[in-house]
Amino acid sequence: MKDKQINIASTISTYTLNNFPNGVFITNTSKEIVYCNDYFSTELGWEPDALIGKSADIIFTLASKVFYQTYLIPTLLHEKICEEMQLTMINGKGLRIPITVNVKTDNAGLIYWSFFNASKRDKLYEELIQARETLEQQAEQLKLLASTDELTTLLNRREMKYRSILAIELAARSHYSVALIQLDIDHFKKVNDVYGHPEGDRVLKELGIRLKEFARKTDLVSRFGGEEFLILLPDTNKQDAILFCERLHQLIGEIKAGDYYIKASIGLTISRPDSIFKTLYAEVDHALYKAKESGRNRTELYNKAYKKP
Repeated sequence: MKDKQINIASTISTYTLNNFPNGVFITNTSKEIVYCNDYFSTELGWEPDALIGKSADIIFTLASKVFYQTYLIPTLLHEKICEEMQLTMINGKGLRIPITVNVKTDNAGLIYWSFFNASKRDKLYEELIQARETLEQQAEQLKLLASTDELTTLLNRREMKYRSILAIELAARSHYSVALIQLDIDHFKKVNDVYGHPEGDRVLKELGIRLKEFARKTDLVSRFGGEEFLILLPDTNKQDAILFCERLHQLIGEIKAGDYYIKASIGLTISRPDSIFKTLYAEVDHALYKAKESGRNRTELYNKAYKKP
């Protein structure tokens, strides 16, 4: 066992710093390079004669020289060692090479430098950044798909309910009212029966586009199911909401299904300080039912006197 250890030690003693796949050099108290291994000539294109006796400034970029003087030297004086610093070196052809450096000093003031070429590290960082951006885009796309209606690209039922609850709570805290509007295309089944479902889908899609263009950015507009749309108008009183509904009838009346201009019934309710989404939705649903019962193609404002259908 002892003979084996002696043989191994003897073999190792034949190796030098030139066998290591990284750069090694030593500078003195005057910043002059007093030693460099073969890595400089084989990998960086520097001949030893061009470096030995020269200032270490010759192999660093201006920014790295500043870092060298303002941080590395003071740190070495205090700590005797600096690890994993990111510097930029210039090779024998004048090209910039990012490096990761470990440095230590001794009592004689010599500084021992060991560094690795970090060019692949930067490429890895770029790949990681690209991968992160791709994941963020995919996450955003998934979030969009989970919250919107595929046909109309409006908010879907679940997202509308979630955002409406928050909007109504905010309105109560801020002491303003919101208007909740439920819109249902009259006799939509006939559109599908007479002109086919593709035409029905086109009508729904066109209505969705027009509603999105018509609404304010702060309004919540959704396809709540089938031919039913639910709209929430923040900071809106009764008069403004009624005017909004009148303009909605005009907007909807411009959409054709075949040769037929579609119409819609609209239910409307205005929030109170104690309103919650569940209550407001029940009210607007009753109002919509009343609008249909009263002949369709009209807006009905919720009235407490309504009896549950």
